[in-house]
Amino acid sequence: MATSGEGRIGHAAFPREVTRRRFLGAAATTGTLLLPHDRACGYAANEQLQVAVVGLGGRGSDFAVEEGWSSVRQQMGGRIAALCDVNKTKAAASFERYPDIPKYEDFREMIDQMGSKLDAVVVATPDHVHAAPSALALRSGLHVFCEKGLTRTIQEARTLAELTVEKKRSTQMGNQAGYNERVIENVWAGRLGEIQTIHMWGGPGAGPRKAPSGTHEVPDYLNWDLWLGPAAYRPYHPEWMRHSMWRDFSCGHPGWWGAHLWATLFKAMKLETLWPIDQQPPAAGPKTIRVTAECCEVCELTFPSASIVHWDIPARLDMPPIRISWYSGGREPEKRRRDYLRELFGKRPQWGSVEDKRWSNWVGNLWVGTEGLMYTFGHGCTTMEMFPEDKFKNVGDPPQSLPRPLPGRFLRGWVQGMKEGLPPMGCFNAFSGPFTEWYLLANIATLFPDTTLEFDPVTCRITNNEDADRQIRAPYREGWTL
Repeated sequence: MATSGEGRIGHAAFPREVTRRRFLGAAATTGTLLLPHDRACGYAANEQLQVAVVGLGGRGSDFAVEEGWSSVRQQMGGRIAALCDVNKTKAAASFERYPDIPKYEDFREMIDQMGSKLDAVVVATPDHVHAAPSALALRSGLHVFCEKGLTRTIQEARTLAELTVEKKRSTQMGNQAGYNERVIENVWAGRLGEIQTIHMWGGPGAGPRKAPSGTHEVPDYLNWDLWLGPAAYRPYHPEWMRHSMWRDFSCGHPGWWGAHLWATLFKAMKLETLWPIDQQPPAAGPKTIRVTAECCEVCELTFPSASIVHWDIPARLDMPPIRISWYSGGREPEKRRRDYLRELFGKRPQWGSVEDKRWSNWVGNLWVGTEGLMYTFGHGCTTMEMFPEDKFKNVGDPPQSLPRPLPGRFLRGWVQGMKEGLPPMGCFNAFSGPFTEWYLLANIATLFPDTTLEFDPVTCRITNNEDADRQIRAPYREGWTL
């Protein structure tokens, strides 16, 4: 454990680290290497990236193993230089694996004391403590990888996108597969005709719950105040730590599974062009996104057990307006989705049947065009099937309209952004920030059912409902800042 006596070491004392940090930062910003290509790549390859991990329970522990698809050492050629977690029990295996490196409970102390010795930070905490360490790391000149869902609130996502541009660092959201270029290029090639609507379905929320009550002692292995982070203080109760079901601590299904399942459609439908990217006006011009929810109940503390959310997306670039609908849990959403399928296949029986087992998968996306439909499923829509099957059986690959190679996925893409200046697939500014803002609108809409909310992606405001607009920028409690 590093002690407070170490203080923050000045840059002048570590010229080698400063040289590396400046090199990596400049490359990630400009896309053009500061040194001749052979010298720059050789220099970068010979420097071992110094990486800290914040959050070591669950997914976080995978970054600190010696080998594995999430291993910092194996996938990045990096070195674990510091570890941070508020829960000693969950962190125990990772802490024991690296006995000689500094370990912390508070990421603020870690970055203050270790920042000049680090190149990058991986954030794998619960959703409500994603934004604060990511923002502090960026402000300290560090590259940031943050697990999905990127942030709990829309304002947090906007802040991380702006900091990525301001601080010129490589950033990546950890939705692993990113998006599927083949799906996107099939859409852009017009093989399905004009996409008229997209239907998505997935699991339920926790439904109505009361706040946990009763007196419980904080376990000696847990720093409860730091676990709460910027969220409003409340007495410890183990039920709060089932964080995925509570609005104060989670993105819900949109941030957990939607971050995997919806990234491809966000890119294919060119939705990011509605947002200001790199502090430039949106390519599609000023537009309004309208979002409407239908719910079986309003759950202020949790997420409804059944809901349907519709995004009405305006025209952008060469694409007409489109409605995107998400059916979440419950009998009524499932009935409505089935009714739509019956109507669709009743009109076009050659496209398929509602009895097809693919439509019974617990999650999926149905893309409906004028010339056919497409089913996608899996991380980054790795499963893709087009209908009518006879028509698309031997269609082959679509023409390439995305660059090859695509900006990198996951950890290797993040490192490529540091060393070569290529923005990663899930960079906060050009993709995952706008993407997160879009899907988090669903969570706000379920608090105001049967009300159409109008969101302006330029000003980052809901313009027709003050109560809903306040949900965009939830306050941080005293002592915490974004």
